[in-house]
Amino acid sequence: MIFHKIFNLFWKLTSAIRTRLAKKSKPKPKIRFPLLKLPRIVLHECIENLDVLEIVQFSLISKRAKTITKQIRWNPFDIRLVSGKEQQIWLKLSEHPGLTWIIHYKKENVSLNYPYFQSTLCGPTAFRFLVLKDNVIEDIKQMMEHISEVFRSPITDIRIFDESLIEWIINLQPTIRYVVLRDDVISSVNTLERIFKQLKVTQHFGICSVAKDENFHITEPIPCPSISIRNSYWFTLPAILNGTNSVILLNDSMLTPNDINTILKEWQMGTKLRNLEYMQIEAPIPLDANSCNDEIFKNLNGTDGDENDGRPMTIKIHDGYNYTLPVDQTVTNLIRSDGMILSIFGHYKEPEGEKLKILLHLQVWGQKT
Repeated sequence: MIFHKIFNLFWKLTSAIRTRLAKKSKPKPKIRFPLLKLPRIVLHECIENLDVLEIVQFSLISKRAKTITKQIRWNPFDIRLVSGKEQQIWLKLSEHPGLTWIIHYKKENVSLNYPYFQSTLCGPTAFRFLVLKDNVIEDIKQMMEHISEVFRSPITDIRIFDESLIEWIINLQPTIRYVVLRDDVISSVNTLERIFKQLKVTQHFGICSVAKDENFHITEPIPCPSISIRNSYWFTLPAILNGTNSVILLNDSMLTPNDINTILKEWQMGTKLRNLEYMQIEAPIPLDANSCNDEIFKNLNGTDGDENDGRPMTIKIHDGYNYTLPVDQTVTNLIRSDGMILSIFGHYKEPEGEKLKILLHLQVWGQKT
């Protein structure tokens, strides 16, 4: 790359000069290459030929370097904060779908020379890493703000692993495509309701687990097209019926067979759940599966279906994920007055104490004419 060639040539030149100066008794001032004084068109070309992670590093050199980098018209980046045991900032470009640039905050105790670069190839997918020593959350926030500003691209996805990130993202960017709240980040209903009111999530809202509390429950819907909740004991029937969600995934729910019956009735009457496309419910039920099944379908005119009736076998959870449905030979269909079909199918899991667990799929679809 042009930028690298300039630096390599300059490095050889200055090394030779430093060697000669070292032989003299009088120290001489260091000679530096005036990189930022290059003509703007030349400097822009040098920067544009850098790797994305090198561009990030260059923009951090000084305020002037940042200003120069911002002057270049970049294609929009997909910026994501991914969190697990260690935190990562992912950068992607639509014109390079098989390549991801990652700023990785490493939690290693051994002494390493930070920062350093690393690359990994997984089949047709390549990952390029800039590895930094893990530091305080404020550093991650500042890096996200810096990257978003330099590339003039919004943050598209954030995995919130610390409560302080909630206030930060609301103030920085109150509209975002994807949000996931990690385990035990939420400890009060007020915090959760504030997120729903002040943070607009346009694609998918995921909530892992909240602090276990019998008084923790909400009756207001979550304003997002697609939601997934693990440990969803607190997500009540009114929150489901009064929502406009298209996809609802509930693990460890406390919905009863009678609640599920109510959901099916309201959908068939067309009074509620008009936007529903797919719902998955995992919930405990009494050990008597037959009586449970009777209660779920009580006063409903369901018909048996099969796998040859044209029902789609994939569900779009959100823009970034499609889910393949399990093949099930026992399907019950409900038909709404507008011709839409709700297919209900699922299976029972192993007993846990005095309860069974049911995993139920509710899929809305329409026959092609």
